[in-house]
Amino acid sequence: MLIKKSLRALLLGCSLLSATCWADMAPLEIMNMAGLQRSLGQIVAKDYLMIGAGVKVDEATEQRNASLALFEDHHAQLKAAAPNDAIRVALKEVERTWADYRALAAGTPDKSQAPVVLAKAEELVRQTQQVTDLFEQHNGDAASHSINRSGWNRVLTQRTAMFYMARAWGVQDPDLEKEFVASVEEFGVIMNELQAADAPNAEIAEALRKTDARWKFASKAFTSKQFVPTIVAVNAESMFRQLNEMTRLYAGLHDNRL
Repeated sequence: MLIKKSLRALLLGCSLLSATCWADMAPLEIMNMAGLQRSLGQIVAKDYLMIGAGVKVDEATEQRNASLALFEDHHAQLKAAAPNDAIRVALKEVERTWADYRALAAGTPDKSQAPVVLAKAEELVRQTQQVTDLFEQHNGDAASHSINRSGWNRVLTQRTAMFYMARAWGVQDPDLEKEFVASVEEFGVIMNELQAADAPNAEIAEALRKTDARWKFASKAFTSKQFVPTIVAVNAESMFRQLNEMTRLYAGLHDNRL
């Protein structure tokens, strides 16, 4: 149920898919869309691993299919809205990687192929991060920076779950433990960074407080002596919704002040 609610938030919320034509989207909304692409790539890999591991298979399959379609829809919109050559070139790189990644990640999960899927997911997240950074540079405002950073924690809710699911499934990859620990630690660093900055309004301050409290609760599952993938999956979706909302709030700051 939580994953389905998250899907509806992706498809109907975030100031991303509205009745308004994409051409009328504000720069911060486009920035938010670019940042969300990072999450969608990680969600696809996480769902691939969940299906393979037999964790919430029906919901993970539904989410994977929706995320694949949403990534492609957003990519087309970003290409049409790209304001300079640097962003257009970066989007072409994403497109090439996405073609290979989609062919792998949309197939029937195979544990022996999981390291290849993870490697492609890493390549894609680096490239979509580059696109996000270029949009931030083009916008040149503090709100875009906060969307970038808050949105990266949105990614990390799925990234930590992705590495966790790979470990729970028994995927053989020597970097899994290191990457999982690094992602957990990075989430805490960014939360501290966002909390140290003055929240631009009470709504964002409350969102930060709730997100921090939820993360502390979710982190307990990571220290369990036994794998608890269903709990981690549910917590990841709850955290994603919270970070999605917080990033949307930053994207709503059309005066570009923090």
